[in-house]
Amino acid sequence: MSAHHIRVFFIALLMVLTSAATAALKPAPALHATAPDLDAMLPERFGDWARIGLSDAVLPTETELQEGEAVAYRAYRDDIGRTVTLVVAYGPPLGDSVRLHRPEKCYAAQGFEIRNQSQAVITAAGRAVTVVDLDTQSPSRREAVSYWLRDGDGFTGRASDSAWRRLRAGLSRPLDGALVRVSTINAQSPQFDLNRRFLEEFSAALSPDARVLLLGEGAGA
Repeated sequence: MSAHHIRVFFIALLMVLTSAATAALKPAPALHATAPDLDAMLPERFGDWARIGLSDAVLPTETELQEGEAVAYRAYRDDIGRTVTLVVAYGPPLGDSVRLHRPEKCYAAQGFEIRNQSQAVITAAGRAVTVVDLDTQSPSRREAVSYWLRDGDGFTGRASDSAWRRLRAGLSRPLDGALVRVSTINAQSPQFDLNRRFLEEFSAALSPDARVLLLGEGAGA
């Protein structure tokens, strides 16, 4: 091969590589996500629990939902009169409602002190799920808050964990996410055992589609 042909070959190869690099740097096309009907996915009754009217609950500050985002609020009572409040939020890869609904922010914004924070692992629809427990106190009541935050295919506790997972995933693929939060009121001591048991029974009562949405692809059918 002559020097001229070698030069032409390398120029062509350089043009191909430059074109590929430019394509790789272009932003991914916008995702047009359809918001799931979370309220329709939640069970009306399961085990000893039945849906009741929602009142006197700490709810996230309302924000305008973006494309594909959804939030649902429920309250349930069991056959001996114990009440659990439920908040469920979903956000597609381009959404951020899940982060905005994080309980630490909601409770602090409404005058609650977070007295203690810890983590536990429960089994929800066949998955080992990290649950964050918050012992919260306001001038009028004490609430035990338990939640899980699905970030892509895993679960995170601290906000910094979630931010790190999103940063790493952003280098390869965007993450969707779901927040499931329950709370109970008790003046004496926080009822985290009740919260966790509710979450396990609630998960078992979900449809397969709802399990995937709230718990990820690894959830049992």
